[in-house]
Amino acid sequence: MAGGLSKTEVTRVVTLRTLLSAAGVESSGLHSHHDAVQQAGRYHRILEKLQAETAKTSAGVLITVQDRDASLLQSRIAEGGDAGSPLQAGGLEAQFGDGVTGGDVWGWIRSMFDHIDQTQWHPIVRPPDNNIGTLADTGRVAVLGDWGTNLYGAPVSAASIKRTGGYELLLHLGDIYYSGTKTEAQQRFLEAWPTSAGKVSRALNGNHEMYSGGFAYFEDILPKFKQPSSYFALQNKHWLLVGLDTAHTDHALDHQQVAWLKSVVQKGGPRKVILFSHHQPFSRLDKQGPELQAALADLFQKKAITAWYWGHEHDCIIYDKHPTFGLLGRCIGHGGIPAPRKTEVLDAAADRRLNGVAWKRLSASADAPSSLALDGPNPLVKGEEEKFGPHGYLTLDFDGPNLIERVHLPDGTEVFKGPL
Repeated sequence: MAGGLSKTEVTRVVTLRTLLSAAGVESSGLHSHHDAVQQAGRYHRILEKLQAETAKTSAGVLITVQDRDASLLQSRIAEGGDAGSPLQAGGLEAQFGDGVTGGDVWGWIRSMFDHIDQTQWHPIVRPPDNNIGTLADTGRVAVLGDWGTNLYGAPVSAASIKRTGGYELLLHLGDIYYSGTKTEAQQRFLEAWPTSAGKVSRALNGNHEMYSGGFAYFEDILPKFKQPSSYFALQNKHWLLVGLDTAHTDHALDHQQVAWLKSVVQKGGPRKVILFSHHQPFSRLDKQGPELQAALADLFQKKAITAWYWGHEHDCIIYDKHPTFGLLGRCIGHGGIPAPRKTEVLDAAADRRLNGVAWKRLSASADAPSSLALDGPNPLVKGEEEKFGPHGYLTLDFDGPNLIERVHLPDGTEVFKGPL
């Protein structure tokens, strides 16, 4: 083949150029067969990923994937090709492709590829020192993970938190969908965040924020929250709470952040340490966090961490104490994404049932201890209720040395309560 292209590659180039031409889009950005092949290959890979996720449920809602290109494309489609147009809030997301035809979709795809090629990630914003902020000895904290959609359970949870009010801290564990663009950060996150319910708001960085380079997260969200850095520490007399940035270095911590964390833990003295992050250090149902485990190996060895709360996985899972690390793991990633119910959870025995949901008992694996997984239909995904798991959020009640954790459904109904 001319230029060393295979028959399949030539077909992809022809298809891409034909569609771009039919859509009235100039192909000046395609400087060579190689460029065209690369862009066509990207597009086909995106479709394969989206189709694979959609096939899991056959649902008429736009599924999210852990893929930068796909997430950027979804952002552009959801924004209607106009960064100034409002995103719908509270209802169902448009199905992939609805209202998108011909020149529109191909124009978006090409500009998206240009955006990916030209964008460099925003540099991480670090704490200036190892000083630790203060937290009241008695008070409540609300924790939301993978909440940045302003759809399904997300606005309902925000309304419940507002209605309750009086929180010392409101914390987001990261992920604003689909790729954390300026528009999405504003409309899916900042406009919906229950700011008035808490004295302080903090947001952790997520991989979806970084898919668009992290600019909205670092330049819009952090200043809005008066948050000086993407990782931070707060303490009271008995507890040290540390928020980590595991997204700027994807699912990992760089050496400078690890050194800061160890310094903060040492400075915290005898206080019990709770970590918060976007990514998981281990999982029963998803990928593991080997780089996080390696980075914090000596803290694990000393059993210096009491508990670790994370998102990323769109589930709610309460782990038993880790047999090696000695910590209690909590996945709180069910804030607002329509997550397909996993077969392993569906098939597991119910430990308890209440308020239309069930806690399913999962046995230990080689990577993770035994756990309880929240299961049940999601009444807020209208017409697809049985295909997706429930949404919700977590609250932590601090009372001196005592800490009670509670899991809530979006309307505030308590479905789990226990001492940490």
